[in-house]
Amino acid sequence: MTEAIKKGIDIVFSEYGLHRIEANIIPRNKRSLKVTEKLGFYNEGTAYKYLKINGIWEDHIHMVLLNDKV
Repeated sequence: MTEAIKKGIDIVFSEYGLHRIEANIIPRNKRSLKVTEKLGFYNEGTAYKYLKINGIWEDHIHMVLLNDKV
């Protein structure tokens, strides 16, 4: 997964020129948090009751990766 996302980051930043990628992750999803951290994303805060999933409002951790070349 890390390798695939890394390739996607390269494409989005170099070919499309985006300056920011965001990922919102449920706090209990430790694997996704670890992948984003490994790729250089940083925690920009918690979005409380961000999405309603299966009838329950779930908090999400707002992870961000900035393109330093833009």
